Amino acid sequence: MAVLGGKFTTLEGLLKDIRELVTKNPFTLGDSSSPGQTEKLQEFSQKMDQIIEGNMKAHFILDDPAGNSYLQNVYAPEDDPEMKVERYKRTFDQNEELGLNDMKTEGYEAGLAPRR
Repeated sequence: MAVLGGKFTTLEGLLKDIRELVTKNPFTLGDSSSPGQTEKLQEFSQKMDQIIEGNMKAHFILDDPAGNSYLQNVYAPEDDPEMKVERYKRTFDQNEELGLNDMKTEGYEAGLAPRR
């Protein structure tokens, strides 16, 4: 969350950035990491390289409960055959993570603070 925020890029660029974040982080692959974790992350990095190079297929799922992402349909106004958009209602846990469950929206008047 927010690690790669504020980016305008391609899917390939996003995958490269994720791979770089994982492989360049000293806490994941440096002296502080455990041997088992290092092996798994190196395997993950190799798979990412294969996906980026087009040697391995993968499905990319962008789950954005806040709706802050934009994917461009290069086939517009036709549907993109490679992209499926699913709209859904956020779960209680997703709303909780976004701080929406305790947000008070009733009893406010335009330009006035709430009465106590």
